[in-house]
Amino acid sequence: MPGYPDNLDSLSQMSRPIKLRRAPQFTVDIVDDARASLVELLRDLEAITRDNADDIEVWASAVTTAGWEIARLGQWLGLEGEAALLLGGASYPEIAEHQGTSASNVYNRVGRSLTLAPYARAAGSVAHVSAEALEEARRDYAAETVIEGDAAAPGGVGEAGETLVEKVLAILRPGPSTTAEIVAALPEYRRSSVLSTLSVLARRDAVTRVGHGVYALPDH
Repeated sequence: MPGYPDNLDSLSQMSRPIKLRRAPQFTVDIVDDARASLVELLRDLEAITRDNADDIEVWASAVTTAGWEIARLGQWLGLEGEAALLLGGASYPEIAEHQGTSASNVYNRVGRSLTLAPYARAAGSVAHVSAEALEEARRDYAAETVIEGDAAAPGGVGEAGETLVEKVLAILRPGPSTTAEIVAALPEYRRSSVLSTLSVLARRDAVTRVGHGVYALPDH
């Protein structure tokens, strides 16, 4: 399969353990949505089966629908759980061993998770995340964590001038810049990561929008 390492053992060496300071936001949102969906689904199922206990067709149809919906939610959660495990430092073989499946199965399906979808590549009808893309996801995740304030803590990620946040602020120090100019000045980062960083900094009033797609440091 294109993009998939020939030696599965290499995947077990690929992951460098890190400590996630928080769960990826997509995964948090999916867990919350699944919980709400399950509560509502089971409440409706209880009402339908109670009110239609003498109509086997309605009763069975409701149970069938609920069963498939629960299965869909389970698959959804499973993909996001695998994505968070991979981002946290687990390897494909480690996840596969725990689940009693193959590393290639895990590798081929994790690209369907929302957390890792931006890093997925299609191979025929299968989406997968390569070791290189996973490392890129980890770098973006680390940058987002820095934005949330962890860089100021002892042992934070990066030295002065090395984090994405610090680089963005340094670019804006001489004066306003457009998003295109900022992205072009940071070729080592994904465009989405730079734009996400700008959005977070704007919400925190660390930068100011001074025009359409134009950012500057706030006046002091």
